[in-house]
This record gives sequence, structure tokens and C-alpha cells, in this order.
Amino acid sequence: MLKSMTGFAKIEMDYNEGRIIGEARSLNNRYLEVNIKLPRTDYPYEQRLREFVKRYIKRGKIDITVKWERTNNPYSGLKINENALKQYMELIDTLKQNFGVRGSISIDTVLNFKDIIAFEENNTVSEEALTPAFENLLIKLNEERAREGELIAADLKQRLQKITADLIAIEKRWPRSIQNHEKKLKEKIVELTKASTIDEVRILQELAIYMERVDIAEEIVRLKGHIENFKNTLHSSESIGRKLDFIIQEMVRETNTIGSKSNDLSINERVIQIKVEIEKMREQVQNVE
Repeated sequence: MLKSMTGFAKIEMDYNEGRIIGEARSLNNRYLEVNIKLPRTDYPYEQRLREFVKRYIKRGKIDITVKWERTNNPYSGLKINENALKQYMELIDTLKQNFGVRGSISIDTVLNFKDIIAFEENNTVSEEALTPAFENLLIKLNEERAREGELIAADLKQRLQKITADLIAIEKRWPRSIQNHEKKLKEKIVELTKASTIDEVRILQELAIYMERVDIAEEIVRLKGHIENFKNTLHSSESIGRKLDFIIQEMVRETNTIGSKSNDLSINERVIQIKVEIEKMREQVQNVE
């Protein structure tokens, strides 16, 4: 199934101790790049979660944020910073003893000291809670990427139909075009042979060589093959973005060759239309995993 490299997903999962909130965004990228932002105390899980991402996603820039909100007393994390308080009291004693500073210390004064009250975030999430939430987030992200991938696949198939129709028209037009071209060349040759002594056999040989050079039958066959390969690849369950991009390069090459060999106006117009559709396909494929 074709998947887009862009997508967004969000989850909220409730537990007795609190709630896990996760957000995941994916963007186009040549390779897989994963950025995970976890609660501060859960960094040891990060490497395992990175490996987890690789099971679900093959290409793209992935940004994942996981937050843990506790449902108990929000002020339970307030603590006295004893080290800071001891240092303040030592400084006050020094001021009194060495500099004769007078005065008493009240609780109001202490609370105005900087960093006396510390807030210790209790963001610890158990691996049993974090892992299923993380997996659920990745599943939802993949669902969004697959949904957008279906739209891209439908657009690509529609453009392939247009290209195929133009290619069939070229294939039908080509024999008539080559006959007309051959007829004009022979008429010119007849005029030349009447006017001078030219080896007619040599001229016919050169004519045959020239007609072979402008023959586009092989390019048409190869372009048909690339189109069929593209269609089959769309149904692959693997990561297909790079392969589709390579096939498009080959399609461009064959189309350019057809255009350079043909001097028929109708065929060249079809070639231009095919190039336009291939370029639009290339833009879409840049977003495919």
C-alpha cells in the first residue's frame, strides 16, 4: 500500500496515575530521521522507542512528542531546596559576624530568597504504559499517511491513464508519419538522381539507415514497460518511493528520445502532454514513502 510521508496524529490515553498525551508529525525526507521528545525522566526509553518507529516507518522526518500529566495533587512536587537555604543562612551569619549587620530573619524573608522552593516534576511513566501509547500513536500516524497515500495513488493512476492514451495515439500515428516522411525523402532523391549521376543504391542504403535512426518503436515498447512496472509497484507493500522515482526517470528518458527522433507535429504535441503528466507525477512521488 502506498503511503505518504506527510501526516499528523494525536492520542490521549488515561491511566489511574495520569494521562499520556502524544503528538506525531511526519514530513518529506530522503531517509528516516526520528526526533522524540519525552518527559525528562523517561530518556532511558528513547532508544528502544526509536527502534520501535523503524518497524512502522521507513522514510520521512518524524517528530514525536509525549507528555505525562498526573491526576494527583499538582503541588505534590514542591520541595524545599535545603542546600540553597543552608547557603543563604551561612551568608547571613557571615554578614552578622564579619560586618555587624543586624536584624532578624522571618519566614517572609526566607520565601523571598531565590530558588528556596523547588518544584520536582514527577514525569515518570512506566514502560508498560508508555509502550502501548507510543505504538497507538504510530498506528494512527500510519493510518493518516495511508489515507493520504490513497489520494496520491489515485492521482498517479489517473495520470498514467492519460500518458497511456497519448502513447497509444503516438503508436497509431507513427506508421503514417514514417510513411509520409519516407515518401518525401524518396521524392527528393528522385529529383537529385535526375539532376546528377548519383549511386541510387547507396542513396537507398543511407535512406534505410536514416529511417532506422528515427524509428521510435523500441522507445514506445520500453515506455509501455515502465508504465506497467509503475502500476505494479503501486500495489507493493514495501517502501516504494525511491523505486517510483527511478521508474519516472526512465519514463522521462524514453519520452525525450521519442520527442528528439520525431519530426511529426502531432506526435510532438503528444510528447509534450506526456512530459507534463510525468512532471506532475514526479512531484507526487517526492511525497511517497
